[in-house]
Amino acid sequence: MGLFFIYSIKVALCLTAFYMLYKLLLSRDTLFGFNRAVLLCMAAVSLVLPAVHFADGGHNAVASGFVVVEDAIVTAVTSEPRHSGLTPAQACFAIYVLGVAFFLCREAWSLVGLRRLIRSGRIADYDDGVRTVVVPGEAAPFSWFGYIVINEKDYADHPEYILAHERAHIARRHSVDILLCDLLIAFQWYNPAAWLIKAELQSVHEYEADRAVLSSGVDAAGYQLLLIRKAVGDRLFSLANNLNQCSLKKRITMMQKRRSNPLNGLKAFLAVPVAAVAVAAFATPKAESMSDEIKAESDALVAAVVSTQSRDSQPDKLAAVAADGKTAGKAEQTGALAPVTEDGLAPVAQDDPDEKVYDITEMMPEFPGGNEAMMDYLKKNIKYPESAKKSGKKGRVIVQFTIGSDGGVRDVKVRRGVDPDIDKEAVRVVSSMPKWTPGKQDGKPVAVKYTLPILFDNGNKAGGDAVTIVGSESRKGTKGNPIYVVGGKKVADISGINEQDIDHIVVLKGEQAVKKYGDDAKDGVMEITMKKK
Repeated sequence: MGLFFIYSIKVALCLTAFYMLYKLLLSRDTLFGFNRAVLLCMAAVSLVLPAVHFADGGHNAVASGFVVVEDAIVTAVTSEPRHSGLTPAQACFAIYVLGVAFFLCREAWSLVGLRRLIRSGRIADYDDGVRTVVVPGEAAPFSWFGYIVINEKDYADHPEYILAHERAHIARRHSVDILLCDLLIAFQWYNPAAWLIKAELQSVHEYEADRAVLSSGVDAAGYQLLLIRKAVGDRLFSLANNLNQCSLKKRITMMQKRRSNPLNGLKAFLAVPVAAVAVAAFATPKAESMSDEIKAESDALVAAVVSTQSRDSQPDKLAAVAADGKTAGKAEQTGALAPVTEDGLAPVAQDDPDEKVYDITEMMPEFPGGNEAMMDYLKKNIKYPESAKKSGKKGRVIVQFTIGSDGGVRDVKVRRGVDPDIDKEAVRVVSSMPKWTPGKQDGKPVAVKYTLPILFDNGNKAGGDAVTIVGSESRKGTKGNPIYVVGGKKVADISGINEQDIDHIVVLKGEQAVKKYGDDAKDGVMEITMKKK
């Protein structure tokens, strides 16, 4: 759901840019059919561009190798107090969902009202698949797919111009455009550009219909007089094509205006660089990082709502979840802490029993934006529990989880805990991570097990305001370090290696490492093979 929210924001930006381009360059031209196609194409391209993503071929092999070693340490700093209210992103997401629901209901109600009006009239004519429905009252003439709706007074008072106008709408399938625009507005209700594009499209529809009527040989002065007479006082259906839908002055001006040069249509190609800029902007690390944060918070809000509904519908099961920590104690006896959400409930397991989980793969999973982005994510999202701050609890939590073949984080558990509240916080943050780039074996995405130690240290002792989650100890001379082997030779430091020069990395653990490199390799070995020059 959060992913769709991010997608909607990107679509809104594209629609706004394209609308401004159309308004500036094409709206005053009389290439009505071309302008209609351009508007529809701009809306379609706006829906497609946010899904375009150019993958970064420069995979950070060194960083990927580090995360397999269990001694990898995460550094994060936070001084924000923990709060339970909605974040700004979650509030915007909630408002957006309510708006979508409202406008979808509004659209459905408009269709129901339209159907009722058509059924309330009598079919006065049926010609070439077009039904002319005469209705009582003062409804303005309009068309909707194969129906022309006209009131009794207009039908009795020389309806030739009106029927010709509405038949032009039906022949060009303008109702399809309106329906698609309304559906777009339902999901882009907050975006003025979506509403303005529909208004521009309706204007183009009227220009096309007016031109079709005048081309049939009718008296232009008489037709324009009819437009003036029908311009006020009629009831409108915004869902349908109305005779007086567009500004009267603009319509008459367009009727009298000389046709634009077809070469003016070449201005539409300026949309190409706009689309390229949009794709490039969406692909920047900062934009992707911001998108991931909004998505994570949106998904967290959805998960909280679903969790609340489950809690209301299954009170007996909730009673089994001990608020005094019995559930966590039982998990500790088995060597792992059951995954929990922020409200203390264990989520439904997401494991696929048929999916093989790897410890090491040819290409390891990667957090969106790399290790630095993961550090930044943890820094911003980890909140030192107030109870642990007051009691002075601190220590290193070892969290183990699986990155699925779809990049999703699942099966989050604590391999070594410190304190129930600290353990729960570590699980919460890891569980809310956005989707990773999945690991690959033989060129195919696979599930990979991942271990992440996080050292919680209340630097200001109990009750301090600033809390530092540290652990980036020097890797030289400390216990629990892997051995690095580059080109068959042991090295003490690999920070100077250019990742672009690396061909592949193999990580050895346990007996396999000791057997090949001796007892010094008990903490693991990272074999780095460089590209041949």
